[in-house]
Amino acid sequence: MPQFTNQPPKDTHQHNFRLIRTPAGTPFKGFVLSQTLVGCPTHYIGNRTVPCEPENCEACDNGLGWRWHGYLLVMVQATSELVIFEMTATAAEKFTEYYQRHGTVRGCHFMASRVNNRPNGRVLIIAKPADLSQIHLPEPTDCKKLLAHIWNIAPNQVTQDGPNHRPPTESLHVDRSKPELKPGAKTYTSLAQHRDAIKANAGNGNRSTQQPDDT
Repeated sequence: MPQFTNQPPKDTHQHNFRLIRTPAGTPFKGFVLSQTLVGCPTHYIGNRTVPCEPENCEACDNGLGWRWHGYLLVMVQATSELVIFEMTATAAEKFTEYYQRHGTVRGCHFMASRVNNRPNGRVLIIAKPADLSQIHLPEPTDCKKLLAHIWNIAPNQVTQDGPNHRPPTESLHVDRSKPELKPGAKTYTSLAQHRDAIKANAGNGNRSTQQPDDT
């Protein structure tokens, strides 16, 4: 007998968050839901950004360059969709300044655009406090857990340091030596994906460490 309900499960979209960057053309406008930035060193492998894994990082061992990226959970102004906004350290400085003035980045209304509307153009961010009397901000989901899900990492393998030299950013690290939460769970394959991508690059004679753009 079907168990009918008049509402969908509340956790239907628990992990369904798009990861977006500043687009070319029309500026991106949104409201920050996170209390603070979270970020980590990353590698660009196989047309995607993946976290650098200290101590056992095969990408580093094979000479691939790394780049710090920061992340915020954001509500898109035009659609109210909840997304993860990705940015480089340079672009993140505006949110660092905002945090230093207000003690949080939650409630920040920002606009992100690219110089000359080019896909790899430098990102410009304008940030100001939102008028919270005119908008309701949902409670934030833990951005670190969302990133672990996107990167196919068991949540208990993610550790966190205190603020680093770019306050209020928190640093994430991945320790693959820790057991996964559930015995017999799926084996995570990020390192294998690194290895395959590195072999493919070596076969093409391409060892470039250039990143795709300045987000």
